[in-house]
Amino acid sequence: MSDDNQGTQINDTHIMSTRHANKMKTLISEVEYKSDSLHSYLAKNKVRILNAFERLAAVFRKAKECRVAYDKIRSWHYDVNLLIARTQLDLLQQLRVEKQAGVKLDNSVVLNRPESYKITYEVSHPLGLSITQLIKEVDTEIDEIESLYMRGAIDDIEYTHACKQASVILSGVVDRINKVTARGKRGDISFSPRYYLTLLQDPNFKLLAHCGVPMAIAELILDDTQMAIVRTHHKRPRAGDDTQTASEALRENAE
Repeated sequence: MSDDNQGTQINDTHIMSTRHANKMKTLISEVEYKSDSLHSYLAKNKVRILNAFERLAAVFRKAKECRVAYDKIRSWHYDVNLLIARTQLDLLQQLRVEKQAGVKLDNSVVLNRPESYKITYEVSHPLGLSITQLIKEVDTEIDEIESLYMRGAIDDIEYTHACKQASVILSGVVDRINKVTARGKRGDISFSPRYYLTLLQDPNFKLLAHCGVPMAIAELILDDTQMAIVRTHHKRPRAGDDTQTASEALRENAE
């Protein structure tokens, strides 16, 4: 049977639960967050996020049988996958700070926020805690951007682009997990951690060739050897794609 998380469920207490719940020790992590746009994103994608991390957890559990394979997948997740997200978040924050410094805010205006939104994840592996940690980090930044928007410091277009980029940070982590593990499925057969372990043990199986690293971010965080792999497998954006980032949107009219 596949170790993928096809049994993800939402129970009466609104906990996003691994299918391993009540079958082994699990971790429960609750996040309170403030951002309206993050709430909208999570309402549509919370199951997809858990499924991706539970699939990766299954790989971690199987890969511990081989140190080389384990180090390979662990390094990819923490040193590439999450680093991409945090680099994107840092860039968004830098541009927001620049924008904030260029405007005078009316501090007499009071923002009336609803009670904090909450989401609870129950995961089967410690790496699942990186779900909630990243959600917290994205929420902190996008809440600041929403505050700028509500005070009139950025317009609707800038705000829309910023919210889009915030969702891209989270969805990018999930997409890269799904892409890098896609070859763990053979035809219509369910994902197999055991089969994927054989791929990880193959020295010719390069994770960077299969995860869709954003080129601009890759150039900031990867070394020359890693960049050579990315460039070989990089696909140019399709005509008509919206390639403007939130950072670019926030930069407009910043001076």
